[in-house]
Amino acid sequence: MITINRSYNFSNYKKYIADLINLVGPGVIVSVAQIDNGNIAASTTSGALFQYNPLFIVVLSNIFALIFQMLSCKLGVVTGKDLCKLCKERFHPKVSKLIFVLIELSIISGDLSQLIGSAVAMNILFKIPTNIGLVLTIIDCFLVLIFYNNNSLKGVRIFEVLVTILVIATMSLFGIELLQIHISDKFKIIQGLFPHIMDYKEGSFLYSQASIIGSNVMPINLIIGSYVNQVRLRNFDVIKFGKFIPNKPTLHAVNKTLKNSLIELSIALLVAGIFVNGAIVILSGTLFYNNPQAVDADLKGIYIMLCDLVSQFAGTIFAVAILFAGQSASWVGVAASEIVLLGFLDLTVDPWVTKVFTRLLALIPCLIVGLCFGDNGINTVLNLSQVLLSLILPFVAVPLIIFTSDKDIMNVDSMHELEIEQGQEQQDENSRLLGNEEGIVNKDDGYHFENGKLLNIISWAICVLITCLNAFMITTILF
Repeated sequence: MITINRSYNFSNYKKYIADLINLVGPGVIVSVAQIDNGNIAASTTSGALFQYNPLFIVVLSNIFALIFQMLSCKLGVVTGKDLCKLCKERFHPKVSKLIFVLIELSIISGDLSQLIGSAVAMNILFKIPTNIGLVLTIIDCFLVLIFYNNNSLKGVRIFEVLVTILVIATMSLFGIELLQIHISDKFKIIQGLFPHIMDYKEGSFLYSQASIIGSNVMPINLIIGSYVNQVRLRNFDVIKFGKFIPNKPTLHAVNKTLKNSLIELSIALLVAGIFVNGAIVILSGTLFYNNPQAVDADLKGIYIMLCDLVSQFAGTIFAVAILFAGQSASWVGVAASEIVLLGFLDLTVDPWVTKVFTRLLALIPCLIVGLCFGDNGINTVLNLSQVLLSLILPFVAVPLIIFTSDKDIMNVDSMHELEIEQGQEQQDENSRLLGNEEGIVNKDDGYHFENGKLLNIISWAICVLITCLNAFMITTILF
C-alpha cells in the first residue's frame, strides 16, 4: 500500500500572515486623508452639480494619490528618513525653510477642516454650540499623546488600531447611507466612471474636479507616508541582529517592509478612498442634483437636507460619519505636526508641546471667525482650507519626486549588512549569501530602488496637471 504524507508545515504560512498583520496600519493611516471632511464637502458639491459624472475624477484622483503615496512609502523605507529630514539635509536652508512653512500651513489648513467638521457634528448630535465644540476638539491632542509614541511599536500599533476603527466605522456609515436611498437609473453610475468630454469645456466642472483632486492628494499625507514605517524598520533589524542598526536600514529590513507595505497601502487607499468618495457623489447626485440649495450647502445644510429628503435616521448617520471622519483625520494631523517639527527643526521639547501648539494654531483662527461671522464664516474657512492644501501640494510633491529619482539617495548598501552579520558570534552561513535571501544585489554600489523612467514620467505629469488645475482654480476665484 502506498501511503501519502499529508502533513503540512504551516510555520511558514503563520510567519507570513504574522508579517502581514504587523504591516497593517500605515496604509489605513494614510487613507484617512481620502475620507476627511474636505473630501465630503468637495464630493457633495460635485455630485449636486454634475450628478454621477465626477465618479471618473474620484477614481482618477485616488490613483494619483496612490502613486504619490507609493513614492512616499518607498522613500521612507529605503532611506530610513522622512521627507522633512531629507528636505533639510539636501536643500539650501532658505529653500528648506520655505518648504517647512508651507507644510506647516498645510497641516493647519487640514486641521481647520477637521476641527470644523467635528464641531459641526457635535452641534448636530449633542446640541453643543459650534465654538464650544471647537474648543473640545483640543482633547484629542491628549489622546494622541497618550497612545502615539514614535519610538514604541506597541504605542504606534495602538494608535493605528484606533484610527482603523474610525476609518472602518466611517466607511460602514456611508454604506448604510447608500442603503437609505433609491437610485432610479443605476446605469448612469456606470457611465459616470468614464470621462465625459463635453463637461470639461465648462469652467465650473473643471473647478469642481480640481477641488476633488486637491482634497484627495494632500501634502500632509506625503509626510505621513514617508514616516509611518520607521518603527517597523527598526524592529526588523532588532529582531534579526539583536540591536538597532544606525544610519540607513539594512536590505533585510527594507525587503521585509517595502513589498507588503505597498500592497497594504494600495488596498487601503483604493478601497477607503474610492468607496467613501464614490458613495458621497452617488448620494449627492441622487438626492441633490439640480438642487440650488445643495451647491453651496455646508455640512450642517447637508444634514438638514438629508433629514428632509430621506429621514432623520439618514441625517444622524451622516452627522456621526463626519464626526468619525473628522476625529480620525485630526488624530493623524496631530501626529504629523510632531514629525514636521522634529524633521525640520530637530526640536527636543516634549511631544505634548508640539501637538498642543499646532492644534492651537488651527483652533484660534476658527474661533475668531466663528465669533465674528458665525457658522457661515466657518464654512468659508473650510472652503479656503481646501484651496490652500491644493496650492501647497506641488511644493511637497516636487521634492518627493526628486528624492525618489536619485540613485544615491535610493540606495541600500548590501555590504553594510554583511559586515554586521560577520560581526556576530553565531552566524548562519546561508545568510551571508544575501542574493539568495534578499534578491539580486549589486555588490559594488548596493541595491537601488530609484524610480524607473515610466514612473518618473507619470509622477511629473501628475504634478504638472495638479499645478495647472491650481492655476485655473486661482484665476476662477479671482476673476
